[in-house]
Amino acid sequence: MARPDIPAKPGVYAWFRDGECVYLGKASDLRSRLGTHLGTSLDLSRSTLRSWVAVRELNLDREYTRRRPTVTTAPQVAIVNAWLRSCELTWVVTATKEDAALLEGRLLAAYRPPINVA
Repeated sequence: MARPDIPAKPGVYAWFRDGECVYLGKASDLRSRLGTHLGTSLDLSRSTLRSWVAVRELNLDREYTRRRPTVTTAPQVAIVNAWLRSCELTWVVTATKEDAALLEGRLLAAYRPPINVA
């Protein structure tokens, strides 16, 4: 997915894998936030999603993946990137970031995505 295809507007985004919503998030700028999630850097600390995928798929410690900067190996990041590429991504644009926060809260309560961890 090309970044220009993603609107630079507030909204809520969702990642689906095998038909299940696995992660939801809100953003004041969808293009910027999703760009962070879609990044391929060895530093996973800027993306909660990428960090949690590394915890789940690589059995890495959560504190390690959130330390800035995370120093993961290229093979580890390749596994995270492959997992994310296997997902479908969608989003809904909202009028304001406050609207995005409200919608995210309702969707989190309804879907309880497994990677969204409080």
